[in-house]
Amino acid sequence: MPARPTVLHVDDDPTVLELSSDWATDERVTWLTAADPAAGLALLTDRDVDCLISDSMCTADGDPFVVRAADTVPALSVILFTATDREAVDPQTRRAAEAYVEKGATDQFARLFDRVSTLVADRTDADDSASAPSDDVPENASTTSGRPTSDDRSASWVTIGHYDPTADGPDLATTVVTAVDEYADRDVSTATPLYESIDAEVLETLLRRPDGESRDGIEVRFAFAGYDLAVTSEGRILLRSATA
Repeated sequence: MPARPTVLHVDDDPTVLELSSDWATDERVTWLTAADPAAGLALLTDRDVDCLISDSMCTADGDPFVVRAADTVPALSVILFTATDREAVDPQTRRAAEAYVEKGATDQFARLFDRVSTLVADRTDADDSASAPSDDVPENASTTSGRPTSDDRSASWVTIGHYDPTADGPDLATTVVTAVDEYADRDVSTATPLYESIDAEVLETLLRRPDGESRDGIEVRFAFAGYDLAVTSEGRILLRSATA
């Protein structure tokens, strides 16, 4: 991650792009914009982009744009910035995005840039091999800092969902199970209840401080439904095959 990361914002509303660009003048980022998926993909090919912000939109051939973008740049961080309700977003699009920000809210750009800052900081912290605290960790879970560590980066971790404890919505356990259901395209909860793998309430206490603020760079891993899972203090839910 460079000292000055590059962020690409793709939206078919020029007013939204203009407003986000105005906000970005005070941020330590290189800010690019594109008014359609084709222009966005061209920039992703020509420039080293670290973070993509996009509305829920499709390419000319009907593919979800953020899915195509993530395939084009596998290490890309994706923030979905849309007025579409999270649960109404196409499942493929939800899996490709690491964060969701509601467009149209009164604090929409403040929340958007908070997400950008979090993802950029997370990528930077992932380069440091600091050890995470291990107090009260469940016996079948392990903790690390940030992304999967250097000795298992080749194991093909993928982001399948995101949990935001500050937003109205399902609790962490439901969010994890739903994300795995959608990824596996089956009802995994009928085979193995999540509580047999990890206590979701204890998991939340590991990821967040008593005041509700997230801890920095914590990742908790556990096995569930035939997969290795990881949940980070930034709310990302990661998955890889247990045989990787």
